[in-house]
Amino acid sequence: MARRAPISTLRNTASLRRAPGKKPPRSITLIVCEGETEQLYLDAVRQKFELTTAEVVLPANNIGPAPISVVDCAINKANEKGGYDHIFCVFDRDGHESYARARQKIKAHATRKRAPLPIKEAISIPCFEVWVLLHFAQTDAPFADCDQVVQRIRSPHLPGYTKADAAVVKSLMPKLDAAVANATWVEGNAKDNEFNPYTSVHHVVEHLKSVAHT
Repeated sequence: MARRAPISTLRNTASLRRAPGKKPPRSITLIVCEGETEQLYLDAVRQKFELTTAEVVLPANNIGPAPISVVDCAINKANEKGGYDHIFCVFDRDGHESYARARQKIKAHATRKRAPLPIKEAISIPCFEVWVLLHFAQTDAPFADCDQVVQRIRSPHLPGYTKADAAVVKSLMPKLDAAVANATWVEGNAKDNEFNPYTSVHHVVEHLKSVAHT
């Protein structure tokens, strides 16, 4: 656990103090995202599963959008007083120079012998829009770049798709189960398809769903 105080102590802190009659946090999950689209989306998932902001923390990434910055932000947050039961770093490959370094840093902190962090990656190749597309279609056709993925979303599925659009994100929630099933299928084909496309965002969704049913 990431320098975590006993849960009873955490639940008595001012930030997590609850109103009478409300349930205390079942666990506390930190999710640090590369971009606003991902943050809006995962907050919508949090709301769908009726998880509180004390149970799912989606902080502003004040370091930067590069994958290594996402990881550094998550590690900084994990080292703050209190800590987290689960940590996810959500970022894309999408030509980022620090993509491989970010993945290696997550692995190093998760497997270190002393005080390993409960930290995992949630990556998309080439970009988060692969996950969005899987709400509509089961496909493992490769993409040259994110623009191709966006075009595939717009035609024929969602002509008005734009990034960081709360209304678009809300419209995706009824298709969540289909996206998880399609992403699981893509993941199963990933090695044969040279991990293009690929996403592991469904693991974050499945985690939040499991917390909600605890």
